[in-house]
Amino acid sequence: MSARPPPAGATFGTFRADDGAALRYALWPREAARGTAILLGGFTEFIEKHYESTQDLLDRGFAVAAMDWRCQGLSDRPLPNRQKIHVRDFGRYVADLAAFHGTVVRPALPEPAVFLAHSMGGHIVLRYLHDRPGAAACAVLSAPMVDLPFPKALRPLAEAAFRIAARGGLAGRYAPGSRDYGPWKRRFEDNRLTSDPERFRQTHDEIDADPRLASGGATVGWVDAALRTIALMARPDYLAAFRTPLCLVEAGEDRIVSNAAVDRFAAAVPCAELHRIDGARHEMLRERDELRNRFWQIFDEFTDRMLGSGCR
Repeated sequence: MSARPPPAGATFGTFRADDGAALRYALWPREAARGTAILLGGFTEFIEKHYESTQDLLDRGFAVAAMDWRCQGLSDRPLPNRQKIHVRDFGRYVADLAAFHGTVVRPALPEPAVFLAHSMGGHIVLRYLHDRPGAAACAVLSAPMVDLPFPKALRPLAEAAFRIAARGGLAGRYAPGSRDYGPWKRRFEDNRLTSDPERFRQTHDEIDADPRLASGGATVGWVDAALRTIALMARPDYLAAFRTPLCLVEAGEDRIVSNAAVDRFAAAVPCAELHRIDGARHEMLRERDELRNRFWQIFDEFTDRMLGSGCR
C-alpha cells in the first residue's frame, strides 16, 4: 500500500490556540450538507490516518472538520524531542478544541455539529461537551478513553508516583515503556490496535510518506495529566451534568482503554447509550470490513435518530 490521498475538496490550514501554539486542521465542505462531522483522532494519530473515515462521512452527507492535537501530526510540538506527546493538563486539549470549533469550524461549515472521536479524542470531547452541552447535536465515541487499564490496587501508587515525578522536574521525560517511533511499532503480529493487516500498514505508509507525522509516546507529564482528568470524569457530580446525547462504542478485544470504565460511565450518564463490537481491537475504524461496517451501522442508526429528533 501507499499513502492515501485526501478526499477531494480538502482545505488545510492552521489556527492559533490561546497560548500561541499553531494547530493544524482540515475542512471538507459539502453541498447541501446535513451538518458537520467533527472527526478527532486519538493518541499519536493524525488527520491522514482517517482519510477513509473522512470519505465515509462525506458519503453520508456530512461536511467534515478534523484537526491534529498539539504534539501530534503537523501541529506544534514544543519539546526538543518532537516525538514526545506532552501536556501538563487535559484542560489544554479542551481549550484547543473549543478554539477549533468556535473560530474555524463554525464560521466555515454548517450546523448541526456531530462529533466522531476516538480514544483520547473521545475523552477530550466528553470534557468539552460536559462544559458546553449545547455545542453539538450528539457525539459518537469510538473506544473512549474513560480510563486506562491500571490494576485497581496499583492506581493510588501510580497516581502518587507520576504526580511526584511530574512536579519534581521529570514531566518532560518519557513515561516508562514509551520511546521514539521505530520498528517496534510496525510489527503487525503483536499489535493491539487492529486485526486488519492492510489498514495497519496504511498508517505506517503515511508516516513513511511524511516522517514528521511519527510520534513516540507519552511523557511523565502527560500520564500525570491523564490520571487527573480520568479522576475528574469519574466523580458522580461530573457524570450527572452531561446533557448531550452520547453513543459509546466499545471494542470487545480492547487492551488500550478500560471497557469496564466505559460500562460504568454509560450506566451513570442517562443521555449515553452503549454498544460493543465483539472481536474488534481498539481501532474499530481501522478494523476488518465486517467489524468496521458494524461500527458504521451503529453510527448511522444513532445519528439518524438524533438529527431527526431535533435533540439539541
